[in-house]
Amino acid sequence: MRWLMRAMTSTYLIGLFSVIGDENVPRVGPVIICPNHSATLDPPMVPAFLPRGDSWSMAKSEYFRRGLMAWIFRRYHAFPVVRHTADRTALRRAFDILKSGQVLIMYPEGTRVESGVLAQPEPGAGFIAQQAACPVIPVALTGTRECLPKGARWPKRTHVSVTFGKPFVVRSRRDDGTRIKREDAANAIMLEIAELLPENQRGAFSDLSAWRKRLLGVTSPAAPVT
Repeated sequence: MRWLMRAMTSTYLIGLFSVIGDENVPRVGPVIICPNHSATLDPPMVPAFLPRGDSWSMAKSEYFRRGLMAWIFRRYHAFPVVRHTADRTALRRAFDILKSGQVLIMYPEGTRVESGVLAQPEPGAGFIAQQAACPVIPVALTGTRECLPKGARWPKRTHVSVTFGKPFVVRSRRDDGTRIKREDAANAIMLEIAELLPENQRGAFSDLSAWRKRLLGVTSPAAPVT
């Protein structure tokens, strides 16, 4: 499935598609991949161009209710999560993936954002990142919404990019010992994504300076993997 997605993208978007910063993704060990999400194209594209084949994606449970659809998603290493709830089964699966040294892909906003700009995240991504204490990679997707608009039957030829940012860890406490709320942890992940996006896609995180001050001490650079 990853090979098919890469072949289709490289052929159809030849000269218009780019992957940036894939060297930032650790080649071994647990990693959480957190992209923005504004298009149907995002979930198949991210694992296809991730430089690791041991990735698993959280996907809304509705996709697993039909035979063929469920088969496709499971073949593409996806597992269901009931959105906007504390889905304990999905959480256990996520932690098991990370404990085994594999890659977890999750979208902090919890759903596709139709406007195409960043929205406030669900707290789940922050909670998992804090508990797992492993590197988090922010991912900026541009052009996917324009390439495959909602309701379109065929993609448009337009510029699309996937940018992998620098790895960081989400802390549970600040330097003064203050506990970091999971909402702030999730917002810190979104801020890292916003830093990679063009200004017109930052949405709720447009004021980077204000967010940096508010979230100072919530994240720190990940230690190099040896």
